[in-house]
Amino acid sequence: NGVAFTLEPWSLKKCGCLTEETETILWALDDADYVPPTQGMLWGFVDCMAKHGPTLITEDEMLIGCDPVSGRNQEINLCWEQLCVADQYDLEVAKNEDFSIRVLDWVAEGDCGGLVPVDVTTPCVYIPAGCQTATGTDHRVAVPAASEVAFFGNFECGHTYYWRVKVRHCATTQDIRSPWSEVRSFTIKAGLPVRADYYGIKLLSPDNGCLGCRVSPAAFSWAPLKGTSKHKFVLAKDPGMTDVIAQAEVTSAAYEYDGTLDYSTNYFWRVMALEPAPSDWSATFSFQTEAAPEAPLAPPEAPATPVWVWIVIAVGAVLVVVTLILIFRTRRV
Repeated sequence: NGVAFTLEPWSLKKCGCLTEETETILWALDDADYVPPTQGMLWGFVDCMAKHGPTLITEDEMLIGCDPVSGRNQEINLCWEQLCVADQYDLEVAKNEDFSIRVLDWVAEGDCGGLVPVDVTTPCVYIPAGCQTATGTDHRVAVPAASEVAFFGNFECGHTYYWRVKVRHCATTQDIRSPWSEVRSFTIKAGLPVRADYYGIKLLSPDNGCLGCRVSPAAFSWAPLKGTSKHKFVLAKDPGMTDVIAQAEVTSAAYEYDGTLDYSTNYFWRVMALEPAPSDWSATFSFQTEAAPEAPLAPPEAPATPVWVWIVIAVGAVLVVVTLILIFRTRRV
């Protein structure tokens, strides 16, 4: 309080290189009224937050386990180095690298305060597993300021998330915004594979995902529910079963399409019971038909008769004629 930079020379002088790796010192003289005869002091300012953001500690492309019960993340720790004397931060976690789809937006508005780590010298955000509320007793947990979303595990398995952090306040009481840190990512592993057979009618042939199926005849079969006497069959070109190619009511557990399917086309089919009581639709199976056969190749042209063959034939013919002439002359003699 009471400091005024009005004493000549009042201009600032900078010392140091203006590079991202080095810090720059700003010098100034003040015109404050201290205890006489002291007047004016030399001030040195080092801005260590203007050139780059905090250095991240948590490794890039980290893999996080998946809770098989909740389908959410296991414990996540996002840590970084303290930048100068920073004591509050802004943190963003998003589904894309340009942070337009944010799932954690811990950015304070105005001067209402930012993310305050419990230990400012080792700042971290601790996101617990299984959507359980974190407690302030854990030294890794940040004190909630602008948001409490980080206190819940809300990240989905099988997804990659991107995060970054920047300074918004320092221990010397200034509200200072640093640039964002580099962007790093972490991936929630896929959940445990669970395969349970579905209830109802079970489709058999063609198998789901079949490739190269015949276009004609196209035969379908399924395992019916016990006691079912009539089924409804539907074949379509779209998974929504709106572009219907064929549908029929049959008394057996099979159906044969009497037309010809298109080549290299995806089809979808399903079945439901009609009698003695209607059932839910079966699972929808899909298959792809075979590619169109290639056009037959034209027969190869017969190779031309070489000239020397014709010469041999001509010479042979001449010899035959000469031989005949000699025979007839010999008889006359």
